[in-house]
Amino acid sequence: MISTESGPSDRRLQLAQCGSHWGEDIDFGDSDHTGKDEWFETAVPGTVGLNGSEPGPGPGIVLKDIEHNPVEMVWTESLIGCMGLAIIGQDKDGKTDAFFAHARQYDRADAATTPDNPIHLAREFVKSHNNVRVFWGTDFLHGCRTTEDYSMAQVARENAQRKLSSDLGCWVRANDCLPSSSMTFLPKEGLLRPGKPLEVMSKLAKEDHLAEKQAFSNSKALSKFTPDTGILGRMEMHLAEIRMQRQCKMRLYHQDAKRDYKILILSQAIEAYRVGNIDVLRRYAQDAERNVASFVDPKSVDAWHKTSGESVTARLVQDAFADARDKTRRMNDTGCGLREDGNDVHDYKEYATVVPSTTSRAEL
Repeated sequence: MISTESGPSDRRLQLAQCGSHWGEDIDFGDSDHTGKDEWFETAVPGTVGLNGSEPGPGPGIVLKDIEHNPVEMVWTESLIGCMGLAIIGQDKDGKTDAFFAHARQYDRADAATTPDNPIHLAREFVKSHNNVRVFWGTDFLHGCRTTEDYSMAQVARENAQRKLSSDLGCWVRANDCLPSSSMTFLPKEGLLRPGKPLEVMSKLAKEDHLAEKQAFSNSKALSKFTPDTGILGRMEMHLAEIRMQRQCKMRLYHQDAKRDYKILILSQAIEAYRVGNIDVLRRYAQDAERNVASFVDPKSVDAWHKTSGESVTARLVQDAFADARDKTRRMNDTGCGLREDGNDVHDYKEYATVVPSTTSRAEL
């Protein structure tokens, strides 16, 4: 075991060794984990490394009571085609725990139900904790050279956001994505940064407004979301009706494309509403409000067109978004990272202007 007694220069020497002690002197302490011992590095004091280069589902770890836990940094690299996932949450006793994983097979359909997949451990963590903060990322842009490459990378990012939200059972925010092949998680600060521990430590020492950024991050912690059964039931019923119309032999075939887009939008909106995925609901609600196409095909705008009266699809999507927005904003006194209109609070600077206004309203 490397000596734990260190000054600033010694600490840099310690962190420089991250990635050189896989499987050596493994000591998980009071932590749950999934994956082989050789996929972990615990020999460098105050750090835990996760190696995602080996075949298999990848490693994951739960650090308990991080306030009193000696681990200050958890890190991984080689995140190409894999998923880095970091979560903070409070257990039933009010203690703050942290989860970190290098999920190699996060995109499998059964990821959340396969016991040795870190996504399963992440789902169980979210279910058993409150005030949850989820950070995620991978190098979506690896190998991108053309405009088409970047467009495909954006699609992959959106698909990953939807799948992680559904698998974990909570909103995995799009703006908490870190597009990087290496990342270091600081559970005590609630921050995720690109790079390995030595690089991150050096940059943190020079980073301004760290306390404000930490406060902003903490303000986005989520409580359990429960959809309105009435809204959800109407969405599911409308989806079933459109599917029946699509399969009916006696139908207006020229309207099939419109039905297909309605089916796609409603399917994704229902999936999103069940877990409070604001990103998906907001996108469709705003597209419906502006009457614009949600997909590259300009004809997809027909999904919002009404046969008579108002568009049922548009109204249901907007109702689901409004309900999810209001419930999420009520999860704390500062709006839980959302403006009143449901758009994201951009950064710690905007958050600093939000806190006084919400506080003054609460005092009235």
